[in-house]
Amino acid sequence: MKPNKTLLFVLLAALITSCSPDIPTQEMPTVNDENCKPENIKKISDKGTQQKFASKCLRRPVSDFKPSEKREW
Repeated sequence: MKPNKTLLFVLLAALITSCSPDIPTQEMPTVNDENCKPENIKKISDKGTQQKFASKCLRRPVSDFKPSEKREW
């Protein structure tokens, strides 16, 4: 008994697409000081969007960055 190649291809495609990550369904708010507060991040209902937004909040540039003084060891 020889399996049908089309059937095997369809099954393989179904397995691959079912393992894809969740696509965010909610629009992400703008990254600013007010929106990046923990209580405002918790208000985002979609978990995928919430995680991506929190990640962007952690990686945003900080305006009061001061490099440390150079040390001679």
